[in-house]
Amino acid sequence: MSREEIENTEGLLRYDLARYYAWRCHHDADFKELFNKTQKWQTERLKKSHAHLLTDERYQAVTNFFLTDMYGGLDLSSLASEIERALPATLRLLPDSVMRTAATALELNALTGELDELTASMLFETMKVTEITDEAMAEAYQRAGNRAMRERQMVLARELGAGLDKYVRSRVIYATFKIASKPLHMAGLGVLYDFLDRGFAVMRPMGSAEEFLDLFIHKEELVMENLYAGRPNPFEF
Repeated sequence: MSREEIENTEGLLRYDLARYYAWRCHHDADFKELFNKTQKWQTERLKKSHAHLLTDERYQAVTNFFLTDMYGGLDLSSLASEIERALPATLRLLPDSVMRTAATALELNALTGELDELTASMLFETMKVTEITDEAMAEAYQRAGNRAMRERQMVLARELGAGLDKYVRSRVIYATFKIASKPLHMAGLGVLYDFLDRGFAVMRPMGSAEEFLDLFIHKEELVMENLYAGRPNPFEF
């Protein structure tokens, strides 16, 4: 069954956890080291590309959330155990709309890991690089392709940010979420709750997340366009 055929939130969560379990780095220690190097480089590149947002008081907190929690930051190992053990309790305690946002976060993390594994394999196994440079990364993107997957990554990032922003503005949903804190932690679902709580916390002070999402995602789309067009210095503007 494809992801598009799944109709319920529980099914979506379990589907993307299965994608996470399939990551090669979970059973190949040598490759995990290469994967970690690739993720570290990607994170540092994002910090450089969005340095202007990190120094802007309006967007500093939400940018940090995007760079740490949304980019491979969700603890999927702990979350996997939580979902297997206590997902039915979560679905009873939190609105389905909030759980759909959690499913988006999980899909984004699963997809990001898959892309980083493909990039790590291209860099270190196919291209035989010993050090990641801007030039090597650009070549790896072009040779690996995967543009549709990366475009999906941008769609998910926008959906996740917009979802968190939407639900934090709903008094009923946000109140229900806050009330669920103790029961969910007692049920052993603290990782999922705390991730959503951090997202709500950075979105709440902003009048709307739309401007931030436009700034952040538009720049990533420009980087992607530069990379696939083979332009020089694709990460610089």
